[in-house]
Amino acid sequence: MKKKESCSVCIRECPLGESFCGRRDNRGLLKHPSRLCAVLVDSLFDKPVIHFKENIKVLSIGSWGCNLRCLGCQNDALSWTTSGKELGSLDLGPEAVVKMALESQCRGICYTYNEPAILLEAVEDIGRSARKAGLYNIFVTNSTLTVDSTRRIAAVIDAVAADIKSMKDDFYYDYCGAAGISEVAEKVLQCIKTFHDSGTHVEIRTNVIHGTNDQEENFRSISHWIRTNLGKQVPWHITKFFPAYKLSHLSPVPTQVMLKAQHIGLDEGLEYVHTYFSKGCDCAGEMCMIDENAARGQFKIKSCCD
Repeated sequence: MKKKESCSVCIRECPLGESFCGRRDNRGLLKHPSRLCAVLVDSLFDKPVIHFKENIKVLSIGSWGCNLRCLGCQNDALSWTTSGKELGSLDLGPEAVVKMALESQCRGICYTYNEPAILLEAVEDIGRSARKAGLYNIFVTNSTLTVDSTRRIAAVIDAVAADIKSMKDDFYYDYCGAAGISEVAEKVLQCIKTFHDSGTHVEIRTNVIHGTNDQEENFRSISHWIRTNLGKQVPWHITKFFPAYKLSHLSPVPTQVMLKAQHIGLDEGLEYVHTYFSKGCDCAGEMCMIDENAARGQFKIKSCCD
């Protein structure tokens, strides 16, 4: 029997017509490429990306869907849905998004909240328009693009906040819903190294969850890999997981564990290791979810920079 053709955008490589994220049609094409479900004017440092430029204002935008199912997702309303039908939304083409950014006095556009890796073509189109307008493009990702997709999107991305959740496949399978993706941790690392080798500014994030990925071995493996494959000047951001969704029963990771991770990173030779005790991943931050008023032309961009 002839093998079914597969989507090649992300490392799931779903058979056509069986899109895990719900964003691909039977031909593998992106559905609703202009649909936004969350918009917020915030700052570059909130991603966190703090070694690229000064703390510029960015227009952070998100849609719906994800190729993982993280049990502790801080933003499950956007990420876990496969239809997006229950969400408010706006349909804005690339030029309209750029216009929104410029009118909000932003210097960049950030693709975040849900996983932008599944929205490759949309990010690419907006990114090109943003570049023409003199805006930066920032990509906040779980690092699950295929190597070919990474090379493709790197052409329009200036900086990436890339997740290394763990160096172990079991963590991705048990806590991130990555079943079906072989050698998932290695593929995540390949994505990140491809961004770096393509000339994109890379900063690494690890959201530490108590009792799951907070082992010394994991911290040492991550920091060693960063120094060896990306260089000692690539920043490592250690963020604190706040119990949520299906991991609401867990306690927050102790401060001393995060400080230990920082010490290990520095001991492994990294020059920039940052810890965040009151901030989790970017999707856990304040955002402006688009509601039914948007359809009546009453949408107003929310800003946390004022």
